[in-house]
This record gives sequence, structure tokens and C-alpha cells, in this order.
Amino acid sequence: MLGNQITNLSVTEAIRQMQVSPKKAAKRVKSALVWARKNAIFQKQMDPDEMVVKLVRVGKGTKFQKKLDIKGRGRFGVIRKPKAHMKFVVWEMQRGVVPEPRDVVERALLAGRLEKRKVKGFKLTRRVWMPLDERKPVINPKPYYNW
Repeated sequence: MLGNQITNLSVTEAIRQMQVSPKKAAKRVKSALVWARKNAIFQKQMDPDEMVVKLVRVGKGTKFQKKLDIKGRGRFGVIRKPKAHMKFVVWEMQRGVVPEPRDVVERALLAGRLEKRKVKGFKLTRRVWMPLDERKPVINPKPYYNW
């Protein structure tokens, strides 16, 4: 969700978005963006005003952080805390120049035609909340009490 929010924004604007976001993961995404911006400036000599977040990928990590859960009567359990990974692609956009995609997957990703994996339980039918339109009449309203 946060990755989609900051894709195709300038890096400074993406950092501002993460500063005001109330989500728990926004602090980690912000620190990773600041780190990526610093590395791009010092290692790749990129202009910070021209940097754009082209792609953000957040995925399931492969490792778990294991912790002992001590119980009564000498028993114990293992608590597994899953980890995740983030990947940012930062580009330097020159004014008036459109970057060329490197391969077919990147071309489809930039055009928005890349299909999601067919995962059990994954649906694209989830809608974002919208306010009720006051001009539409309510047809067949349900009774207030249902007894």
C-alpha cells in the first residue's frame, strides 16, 4: 500500500509523504528512502532534485526471528516473527527525456499491464471507500429494526 503511494513521486516528496503517514511501516520506509537518497547522491553523483522513485517492491522475507515463549510447568513454545524486504529503484529524470525500459517485464510494469500472480485468496475486487453520493435516491431502504 505504501509502495503504491510513493511510486512515481520525487524522492523528497516521497519522504514527506512517509513523514505524515500514520502507518506503522512508514517510519521504516522513510528511513530506507533517506538512506537510498544519500547513497545515490554520494555513490552515483545523482542530483537530489531530479531523483524519482520509479519502482517500490515489498515482499515476504525468507527468515523468521525466533523467540522463546516460556509457559507454566516447564513447557515452552517458539514464537516466529516474520520479516519482510523492501526494494527501491531510484532514477534521475532529466527534463524532457523519457527513459527507455530495459526488458519486456519492465516495459509491461511501466505501462501497468503486468498481471499479479495467481495466489489463492488474492482478489482485485477490493474497492476503496468512497463517500455516499447525496444526489442518488435510496431505493428499497431496509427497516431500521430487524426483529
